[in-house]
Amino acid sequence: MTDSPGGDQPEQLTSEEVKNALGYPDYRRLWINNLIYMFVSNAQRFAIGWLVLDGLGGNETRQGMAVFMLGIPVALIVMQAGVLADRMDRRALLIRSQSGLLLVVLATLILLGFDQLTYSWVLILSVFSGIAQAFGQPVRQALIPLLVPERLLMNAVALNALAMTSSMILSAPLVKIAGDLFNFEGVYGLQLVMLVVGLFALRRLQTPPITESPKRRLIQEAASAFRHVMNDLRLRVLFLLLAVASISVNAAVMVTMQAKVKEELLRDSGDMAYLLGVMAIGIAISSVVVMRKGDMKRKGGKFQQAMMCGSALVIGMGQASSFKLLLPLFFLMGLAGGFFITMNQGLIQSATPRELMGRVMGLYLLVQFGFMPIGALGLGWAASVVGAGNVVSVCGAVSLFIVSWTHLGFSTIRNLD
Repeated sequence: MTDSPGGDQPEQLTSEEVKNALGYPDYRRLWINNLIYMFVSNAQRFAIGWLVLDGLGGNETRQGMAVFMLGIPVALIVMQAGVLADRMDRRALLIRSQSGLLLVVLATLILLGFDQLTYSWVLILSVFSGIAQAFGQPVRQALIPLLVPERLLMNAVALNALAMTSSMILSAPLVKIAGDLFNFEGVYGLQLVMLVVGLFALRRLQTPPITESPKRRLIQEAASAFRHVMNDLRLRVLFLLLAVASISVNAAVMVTMQAKVKEELLRDSGDMAYLLGVMAIGIAISSVVVMRKGDMKRKGGKFQQAMMCGSALVIGMGQASSFKLLLPLFFLMGLAGGFFITMNQGLIQSATPRELMGRVMGLYLLVQFGFMPIGALGLGWAASVVGAGNVVSVCGAVSLFIVSWTHLGFSTIRNLD
C-alpha cells in the first residue's frame, strides 16, 4: 500500500480513501494523548498564576517570575529535545516526558496536602514541570507529518490545534470548578488523573522507525535546524511572526491579562478561566474551518491578516474597562488565533524536510513557548510600573506594526499556499 506513513491503516480503506487524519489509528492515538497532555499543560499555566496571585497572595511580578520559571527550560532544552525526537524511539520519549510531569504534579499535591507549598517550592516545581514538557513537546509536533500523508497535513495540524483549543475550553473552567470545590488540592488532583489516563492512550501507539544518520553533538544537530530556517526566506518570516506573537501578544493575553483582571477590574484572578474558555471556543471554530478547507489558496496572506486582527483586538483588551466587554474580545481573538496557529505551523512543516522535522519543531517550540515566559517576565515588571492594561495595549500595537510590515513588504509570504 502506498502513501502509508504510520503503522496500521483503517480496515478495508486505502490511504487515498481516508478523508480525515483521524482515520489513521496511530495519529488518532497521538491526538487523544495530545488532547489530555495539553489539558494539563494549559491547566499548569493557569493554575500557577492563580496559586501565586490568590493562594499565596503574590503580585504580578511574582506571577511573571513563576511563569518564567515554567517556560525557561523550553528555551534551554527544547532544541536538544528536538534532536532526540529525530534520534530515539519517539513513543518512549513521549512516555518518559509525561511520566516526569506526572511526578511533578504528584509532588505538588503532596506539598499542598501537608500545607508546605511555598512560593520557593512553586518556582522549583515550575522548573521541573518545564523540563518534562520541554522533552515531550518537539516529538509531539514532529510526529504529526510522519503519521499522515502530505495531502492531510493541514487537516492533521488543524485537528491538533482543535485538541489544543478543546483542552483550553475544558481545562481552565474545570480547574476553576475543582479549585472552588476542593481548593488547590483539587486543581492538581485533576491534573494527576488526566496524566494517568493519557499514558494509557500511548500503549498501542506505533511510530515510524528512526532513519539512521551520522551522529553529531546535540548542539551541532540543533544548529542544522537554525541554518535551514535562516537559509529560507519563507521560514525566516514565518518564524519572525511566531516570535513576535509569542513574546508580545501571547504573553500579554495569557499572563498579563490575568493581572489586569485582578488589579484593574478587581475580580478574582481565577475568573480568567472564563475568558480563556471563550477564546478557546473561537480558536476551535476557526480550526474546524481550516480542517475542512485545508487546501485553501494564499494561506500565508490569510494567516498574516488573522494576526493583524488579533493584534488590534489585544489593543482593545488592554483598554477594556469591564469584564463583560472582554468576553466578546477574547472570542474574536480566538477566531483570529485559530487561523494563525494552524496556518503558521502547517506552512512551516510543509517547508521542512522530514529528516529535519524534529529539530525544526524543536526550534518552533523554542520560539512559541520559550519566548513567552521571557516576555511574561518583562511584562510583569512593566505592568507594575505603568499598569497591566497599558502594557497589553502596547504589545498589541507592536505586533500590529510588525505583521503589517511583513504583509506589505514580502509578497512571497502573502502568496504562500
